[in-house]
Amino acid sequence: MKPMNRLLFAATVILMVGTAASYASAQTAAGRALFAYPMKGQTPEQENADRAACHNWAVTQTGFDPSLVYAAQQAGVPTRTITNVMRRMVTPGGIGGARGNAEIRRINDLYDAYLRAGQVCLEARGYEVSR
Repeated sequence: MKPMNRLLFAATVILMVGTAASYASAQTAAGRALFAYPMKGQTPEQENADRAACHNWAVTQTGFDPSLVYAAQQAGVPTRTITNVMRRMVTPGGIGGARGNAEIRRINDLYDAYLRAGQVCLEARGYEVSR
C-alpha cells in the first residue's frame, strides 16, 4: 500500500472509531483529564450530561477533539500512525507542513486550549474543576 493510501486509511479509521466513541468517551470516567466536583448537588447523570455538553463546546471552540485520539488508541491503532495523522490534520493547509518539536508543541497547545475551554464550561455549570 502506498504511503498516502496508508495515511488516508489510518485517518479514516481514526475518524470512524472516534466519531462512534466521542460521545461515549465524553460521558465515561475513562480518560477524563479534568476533575470536577459538583458544587450545586448535581447528580452523576447531570454531571455526565454537562461533561458531554462541555466536551462538544470545547471541541467547537478549539477545533481539537482528544476523544478521537483516545478512541483510536483503544482500537489498537499504533501511536506512530496516530501521531502522523494528527500532525497532518492540525497543520494549516491540510497535509504537509512542519515536522518535529514545533508540531508536538502545537498539538500540546491545542490540547491545553481544549482543557481550558472544558474547565471554563464546567465551572460555568457549577463545578469546581482542577486538572
